Amino acid sequence: MSLYQRGDFWHYSFTVRGQRFRGSTHCRRKGDARIVEERQRRAAELGEAQGQKDDWSLGTVSHLYFEARGAHLRSADDVAARLATMVRLIGRDTPVNEIGPKVIQTAIQARRMETSKRGGALSNSTVNRDMIDQTLRPLLNFAAHNLEIPTRRIVWRELRLAEPRGRTRTFTAQELALWRSNLPVWHRPVFDFFVRYGVRLGEAFFPCDAVNIDAGEVVLRSRKAGDDHVLPLLPEDVADLAARIGRARAAKIATPWLRQMKDGTLTPVTYSGFASASRKALNAAGIEDARPAHDLRHHAATEITRRGGIKSAQVLLGHASIISTQRYAHPNRDDILAALGHKIDHTAETEIKKAKENK
Repeated sequence: MSLYQRGDFWHYSFTVRGQRFRGSTHCRRKGDARIVEERQRRAAELGEAQGQKDDWSLGTVSHLYFEARGAHLRSADDVAARLATMVRLIGRDTPVNEIGPKVIQTAIQARRMETSKRGGALSNSTVNRDMIDQTLRPLLNFAAHNLEIPTRRIVWRELRLAEPRGRTRTFTAQELALWRSNLPVWHRPVFDFFVRYGVRLGEAFFPCDAVNIDAGEVVLRSRKAGDDHVLPLLPEDVADLAARIGRARAAKIATPWLRQMKDGTLTPVTYSGFASASRKALNAAGIEDARPAHDLRHHAATEITRRGGIKSAQVLLGHASIISTQRYAHPNRDDILAALGHKIDHTAETEIKKAKENK
């Protein structure tokens, strides 16, 4: 066995060309230890083996972190790209135990000066994700907890760039009715699906094969963590989708959302077509400060949270963390008054009545 456990940590021991290499991986998890052992083995085969504590550079630790925490994710390419950006701005050879607030702040400012792929300025939220939330903060925690590298104390809230507060948009029944009435008839079923289930724009245009009529559910997407977001459907929507899917398959169309042309042929309704039509409908209805699709998700999410509770909303919206759902848990005046209606009657007269009934 090249790996063995001694106390809380895993150690490696192997032989290359008659020379024995052994030592601590400084890892408590076997999966992480295996990555360190493989790196040491490759270094030994190349004649470049070094002591573990001499090679804790940002480049090395980033590689170990990615192999242990990011390589298995569906978003692995995004994780790798963000790590590469962070390493480039801080320096591949920078020792991890020397990364402190000044180093991070300099890298953040350098990232702010760069542009997006489209040439636009990067938002503060993007910079925070690239340099802190999805790179340095979890990487340094990994280095401290799994590799036992003495990292510096960092107060992250003092380094993060200011971000705008999350925007939550809801609509009155009259606004929704006006919005819907200004849509072409073939877009209205999609609009109804948005309002009821709070899906994202891309999720609403699922293929026919994603719908399980017998189970009454649809697989909307594969999440970053690797599992699927499965949406339960109301019986009336199951029946409607079953009919739509039958027509779509007969016409060899992949989506259940259809438009019938003047000659009787069917064409698919696309998400770009819906977004364009929805934007025109908003303008025609005179509804301001509203996005053509995503604000319908905000509205539905708020209503689902209000009626079914925050846990139900988390499941329906497909949020991996309930923190994302909490932004929709904003009770209005009617909610508060309804809650006050659940008061407990503790008057003396009631207590006497209850005492008599219990005799």
